[in-house]
Amino acid sequence: MNNFRLAGFGKRLIAYILDFIILSVGFTLIFIPFGGIFAFLGFASPGFDGDLTSGEAAALAATGISFIGIILLALVAPIIYDGLMIASPRQATLGMNIMRIKVVKENGEVLNSGESFIRALVKYITGQFCFLLFLVCLFNKEEQNLHDLAARTLVIEE
Repeated sequence: MNNFRLAGFGKRLIAYILDFIILSVGFTLIFIPFGGIFAFLGFASPGFDGDLTSGEAAALAATGISFIGIILLALVAPIIYDGLMIASPRQATLGMNIMRIKVVKENGEVLNSGESFIRALVKYITGQFCFLLFLVCLFNKEEQNLHDLAARTLVIEE
């Protein structure tokens, strides 16, 4: 086994929270215009009675379709963000970079994009089903969570 200084649960948790904040701010900036569109079309006004002209109905349909696209993007964006950032030369997300930790293979090599996306997908799925699964690293000698075990990675200090 290589001589790595493993990142502890606390550093990993803070990095995860920082990444959550970064993604949340990004999505907020994306969603704000949709509130403006609904207000501009008059759907948010107190006097709106539900009767739509054909133009308003078309605008509402286009907005709804765009909104569905943004929701789908919101579902896959964390996977894309995590996968691309971990596969980058920095080997870390922005939150991990701030905490000075990075992801490596168990043998110390850089992850390729396939391994990085497998890790990100398992991380997202386990996080959606039960957040407590992120505590697996507390009961593991190498401090690996399920997504680390699936991709055979370690989170280490720089």
